[in-house]
Amino acid sequence: ATNETYLDRIAAFGPRIQEDGIYGFLIEPSDRSGCSIVQPERSEKWIALVERGGCSFIEKVRNMQRSGAIAVAVGDPDHVGWTTMFAPGDTSDVQIPSVFLSQHEYLALLYLSKLFSTPMLVQLLPDDLLTWPLLDVLVIVILSPSIMMIFIYISWRVRQRQRRQKDLAPQNVVTNLPVKIFRQVERKENEPEECAICLEDYVDGEELRILPCRHEFHVGCVDAWLTTRKKFCPICKRNVMDDNSTEATPLLDV
Repeated sequence: ATNETYLDRIAAFGPRIQEDGIYGFLIEPSDRSGCSIVQPERSEKWIALVERGGCSFIEKVRNMQRSGAIAVAVGDPDHVGWTTMFAPGDTSDVQIPSVFLSQHEYLALLYLSKLFSTPMLVQLLPDDLLTWPLLDVLVIVILSPSIMMIFIYISWRVRQRQRRQKDLAPQNVVTNLPVKIFRQVERKENEPEECAICLEDYVDGEELRILPCRHEFHVGCVDAWLTTRKKFCPICKRNVMDDNSTEATPLLDV
């Protein structure tokens, strides 16, 4: 007696093969296509060896399940290559595992099964590399980098948002900064006549926001600047969060 190992590919439907494997006599049924129900080939546990074609994969497995097989091996006698057996719709009625055999494996096992007068005992074993259906493997290969990139991008965006929030002045702090009404007659000689942000001249009656550094701007202009751009004075770059800022305060690094 000798032991030979052949590769297979588990179907995308039906149960998985357990770690201890499945033992049974490998038998080609009277309907070698597996497209019809046959009389149980043996009273012992047997595994149906059927060929591809004639009907769908799921029909073959259902027919062999009704015929008493404990598993099904579907082989391709004509083409080299591997196929993952899929089935549309509900397949919850399938209670036995099934595998696909490429041309080389199928023809070799078919030959061995007919070489002796007594059926050949085989064992179906799970293989971590081959039990995954092709679609599952493709999904993992394609989606894993994508998911990782999405995670990295979201993390980067969160960090950017947190960093940006640190650069902005809270709305409640800005609205609590003092405001004055501009009067041309009250303007001192060294005070500007225009807003350094919008470059529009001040008009009598307009509200000006006074920053801790004593620079003044249109309320709408500087409020938007501080809450959406930077929490620093547009002119001297001093932090408006520092109430002790004066024109003698050193410039901040920005």
